[in-house]
Amino acid sequence: MATGRRAAALLLLVLLAGAVLLSVAPGDPGALRLGGVSLLWWYAALGAPLVALAAAVPVLAARSAGPAASSAFWASPVVPAVVAARVFDGAAEAPAVVLAAAVAPLFALLVARAPAPPPGPVARLATAAGAALVLGAGVAVLAEAGALLGLPRPATVAVAVACAAAVSLAPRAAAAGARELVLGLGTLGVVASVVALGLGAGVTPWAAWRDVASRPALSFGAASAAAVEGRAIARPTTLAFDEPHRVTAVRPGVYRVTDGSRLHEWRLRPGDSLELRPGDRLALEAGARVRFEAGKRVPTAPVSGIAWADPPERATWGAAAGIAGVTLTLLGGALALVPPGAARAGRPAVGAALIVLLVLAAAWLGVFGVRAAPELAIGAAPLAAPIELPALVPGARAGRAWAVGAALALLLLLAAAAAALVGPSDGAGAGARGGGLVLRLVVLAGAAATGLWRGDPWRAGLLGLGLAAAAAAGPRLGGGGRGAEAAGALAFAGLALAAPWLPAGAQALSAYPALVAAPLGWAVGRAGRVAAAGRD
Repeated sequence: MATGRRAAALLLLVLLAGAVLLSVAPGDPGALRLGGVSLLWWYAALGAPLVALAAAVPVLAARSAGPAASSAFWASPVVPAVVAARVFDGAAEAPAVVLAAAVAPLFALLVARAPAPPPGPVARLATAAGAALVLGAGVAVLAEAGALLGLPRPATVAVAVACAAAVSLAPRAAAAGARELVLGLGTLGVVASVVALGLGAGVTPWAAWRDVASRPALSFGAASAAAVEGRAIARPTTLAFDEPHRVTAVRPGVYRVTDGSRLHEWRLRPGDSLELRPGDRLALEAGARVRFEAGKRVPTAPVSGIAWADPPERATWGAAAGIAGVTLTLLGGALALVPPGAARAGRPAVGAALIVLLVLAAAWLGVFGVRAAPELAIGAAPLAAPIELPALVPGARAGRAWAVGAALALLLLLAAAAAALVGPSDGAGAGARGGGLVLRLVVLAGAAATGLWRGDPWRAGLLGLGLAAAAAAGPRLGGGGRGAEAAGALAFAGLALAAPWLPAGAQALSAYPALVAAPLGWAVGRAGRVAAAGRD
């Protein structure tokens, strides 16, 4: 079993490395089309996840007993939300995000079965903080979904945290059973919503991908709500135009246009228009509603379908570092959130399959979103654009019902994640029973505070995953030790705080401090282990 576990884990690492190499290899071989879809997308969004699942499930299913859903820690709504958003945006790292999100929990469950030194206090605190941030980022995603349905943010956060607390504070046996049930129901709810979108649009995910990738421009359709009824701006946003465009005010207000270095302010009434020229920048305040010109490019979208499918910047060194950074952060964060030995207590094969299905469904949602309405990102909160899609594709009444169903599915996923994330932080994985309830409550309070924050949920999730990877996963793989944990945590904190002052060439370190901090924690732990062996 140990040999099979190591072989499966190694295969997963090879699959991840394959996605990185296809993304950055000279000549861009990942852009080669098979059946109209690029090789990189076939690999990252279908082939490699299925191979990883086929390799990991037999190992995870063997010699296991007890309830399933041990991978529920990865079900926080921020995971499917960021997968859908990165695919929707056409980000350079989107294929790597899809594959890493699908593979990370499988790798974590495989490695969690291996013997490891007990974590020290720094690792325990970093894991608890990471759990709070990841769970809170999921609460923030739910708050954005609630805002699209007209619900106030504080009320949505309160309901979400109450549901998370109800499951995570239940007795351990009851929580395990509830975790299995809500993970399955939540995943099936998200998948059903995405399948319904595909049936409503009448296309398969790969046909939708081909459609988008073949468009000469991502533009406002003649029947687009943004071109007919106008687009409501939920957050302050600035749009840069690269072609002439007429924007019409639907609501009165002050509209600011920057022409080169000059700022112009216009007070518009409903029906008044602004004639924008290439290079102009339009600042829109929250609460504004404007109508865009049909047939013109969407300012927030890539310039063409080809640029969406295969971004030209993907082959640069900066993009390569970013792809490596997000892959390492997801992998190390997942490993840290599964305490050593946790996988022995459950039967994680079913839960692992559900998580992979959830990630793939989220990727398909992103494809459907950019095909149907590439303008959804205008004035939207971070990660919220694809969540708005169900209300647009099949019609107002049915679409709203599907949107409500998708939001309820995300709430179930949050509850499943809470049962898995809050539980290990109470000392089960830390080796300490005292103060368990207090620490659980602290984690839930941290999640609530993160959910009320109006920043980017993915940034909060990355901080949680990166901190856990640097202070817990890296040192653990290197042999453990308090010095290694402290080195990883301090390096991560230093890079995260210094992010605004890092040079432009170090953007990957600004976004993913674990890219340096996690290997440093591993190296210090390894050096300590070698030194200890020499003394013996």
